[in-house]
Amino acid sequence: RKWTLEGNFNGINSKRDDVNAVRRTNASLGYRYFLQKDWYPLAAINLLSNTEQNIALRTVGRLGMGKYIIRTNDMYWGVQAGTSYNNERFTDPATTSRNSLEGFIASELNLYDIGDLSLLTSVIAYPGITEPGRLRLDGSIDLQYDLPLDFFIKLGFTLNYDNESIQSNSEYDYIFQTSVGW
Repeated sequence: RKWTLEGNFNGINSKRDDVNAVRRTNASLGYRYFLQKDWYPLAAINLLSNTEQNIALRTVGRLGMGKYIIRTNDMYWGVQAGTSYNNERFTDPATTSRNSLEGFIASELNLYDIGDLSLLTSVIAYPGITEPGRLRLDGSIDLQYDLPLDFFIKLGFTLNYDNESIQSNSEYDYIFQTSVGW
């Protein structure tokens, strides 16, 4: 393969009578072109809507370079670095939109052919360039165990952190997820 195009979508909508509804939608699209010696340029766009942090829409575009430290038939581990542009609109109309230039550094580990178990984990740190002192972090870990007849059990954890969130009590947003699938 000379290139890869990856995309994902995850939506959560939780309602209870005694608290406000929680909605979180996350989508991404990424492109990598493979060069010699396991280097690759990358372009990606991420979209996030999150009631916990009062984000109507956060759009993050990333351009950078990556390198696979390890790449075999059953796993890969890679690192990435580059710049990103962050555009944020908030659910509170009194809060103005924010646009900022950020750097990014990331690491991704994927163990996908180790018997009945697979693990995918990634972390991306966004230190602010035009907003010095701001740090955002996106991380996830997914562990899947394959059962007979193509069924599986999956556990996941996703973390979104912003040290300068507009909602002071919501620097962190996290999700624990369990799945049974076929």
